[in-house]
Amino acid sequence: MRTNNEDGIGWLGWSLRGMSPAVWETDVLVTAPVTLVVCDGMGGHAAGEEASRLACEMLTTPGYFDHVADAQSAREAVRVLVQRTSDSINDLSDRQPYLRGMGCTVAGVVMFPDGSALVFNVGDSRVYCMDGGYLGQLTVDHRSADTNALTQALGGGRRVVLEPAFFECRIPGKPGLLLCTDGLDDYADELDIERLMAGDSNNILCELRDLALSGGGGDNITLARITAHKRTANGEMHG
Repeated sequence: MRTNNEDGIGWLGWSLRGMSPAVWETDVLVTAPVTLVVCDGMGGHAAGEEASRLACEMLTTPGYFDHVADAQSAREAVRVLVQRTSDSINDLSDRQPYLRGMGCTVAGVVMFPDGSALVFNVGDSRVYCMDGGYLGQLTVDHRSADTNALTQALGGGRRVVLEPAFFECRIPGKPGLLLCTDGLDDYADELDIERLMAGDSNNILCELRDLALSGGGGDNITLARITAHKRTANGEMHG
């Protein structure tokens, strides 16, 4: 229903976005920590796109987590990077009047060579996982219970200390971890998402997209799936 796309996928320092439906698949040997994020921009056409682009690029900078030794230091590294990204978005917004107030949400996964993962989010973009046949939300929606307004976001003109939500897990095999902007969960029932995730379709992302479109499709829909395939002899993840 929208004429522009303010969503983005961040990967290896790149921001990926499109106005037409497309699926991109890659297979990666994880020999060092690597991050994948989805971001949902806000603040109008140019502003929302710029905020999500900047966040996607900064949050997935290659090599940023190479010094991380354990889960606690990984969390602290994410907090620092999220805050730095939010401040950079606000700085750019202050310098460019047409970008005033821009911001975005983010849901991301830091993948480590041993097959572990650190899930994090700010705002209402989500990460899901199937566990025992049931769909579980690994992220926390930062929304007010009274007004449903976002209580946390990157940028947005608010100079505040952000507190990302975290979840530690192993990267599962199929159907894997599902990252999505609220264009999915705002227009698709979670039981229907669960049903599709529990199936063995090779076209699951397109089916989830179509599920949201059939529910009204009033927002952009951006999805990413992370699946572990196998491990090498020295324990590095291939997925």
